[in-house]
Amino acid sequence: MVIGIDVGGTNTSGGLASQDGTLIAKIRHQTDRTGGAAAGLELISEIISELMERASRDGVKVRQIGVGFGGPVDFERGVVLLSHHVAGWEGIPLRDELERRFQTPVVVDNDANAGTLGEWRFGAGRGFNDLLYINIGTGIGGGIISSGRLLRGAHNLAGEIGHTIVVRDGPLCTCGKRGCLESCACGDAIARRGSEALGRHVSGKDVFALALDQDPAAQRVLSEVIEDLAHGIGTAVSLLNPAAVIIGGGLSEAPQALFLEPLKRAIPRFCLNESAANLHVNAAQLRYEAGIMGAVALALSQPGLASRCQ
Repeated sequence: MVIGIDVGGTNTSGGLASQDGTLIAKIRHQTDRTGGAAAGLELISEIISELMERASRDGVKVRQIGVGFGGPVDFERGVVLLSHHVAGWEGIPLRDELERRFQTPVVVDNDANAGTLGEWRFGAGRGFNDLLYINIGTGIGGGIISSGRLLRGAHNLAGEIGHTIVVRDGPLCTCGKRGCLESCACGDAIARRGSEALGRHVSGKDVFALALDQDPAAQRVLSEVIEDLAHGIGTAVSLLNPAAVIIGGGLSEAPQALFLEPLKRAIPRFCLNESAANLHVNAAQLRYEAGIMGAVALALSQPGLASRCQ
């Protein structure tokens, strides 16, 4: 068995899974945003302990642990560089700390890379050895599979499509730059653009609901958001030539007629015709289990890991 841990800003979740990705047990607890890394480590450890006890009762051994973390990670050292949601995680050697506590090999990566591996191994990316995964929720993250391998880049930052600039001097992004895809097309951006267009405060979900009811302002907002997304995705498609683009996160669950279908139609206008030919644009399949199964896939992607703590 392997354990997958998903450390998010709202919830911290864990799952016990077999080598083929069958989820045997799962645990989900609310993340403590005020207790810093110390509280986070205790919660992660509590979840791992419970899952190890379950494995022991079933008479099986936990071979390794994968952790998908919501923030930048030094993959080679297993060190958290920053949490996007909880203060105090800077420079925490999460891999070494968990290995010390549980005497089990651990691999730690950012949640976008874990999510990419999860969809490739268990979800909508199965069968594609070249794909681009994009998670569109509160922010926009992503990952790249090329020739059957996850691309990490020089500093484990490959796939950060949310911080490619699509609108020169556009809205201010959380990264400090202006006009990033995230600042134009994430869930929070849809809410902001909708509120501006409608003259009252609305959420991203409100914008979709109003567009479904034929509200012209909401429809215009979604059309502009899809145009920005198609710009960012189309540029990446020309650069990477993936066989598939997998859309995850909250927006992947929006009505397809409002979101995924017009996005599919728009992407070819922003990339080489040859790159768009036979390109598959699919919604992610793992949905609520995406974080856990991504962390499971992360553990399984490191076959030599099991010998480290022996």
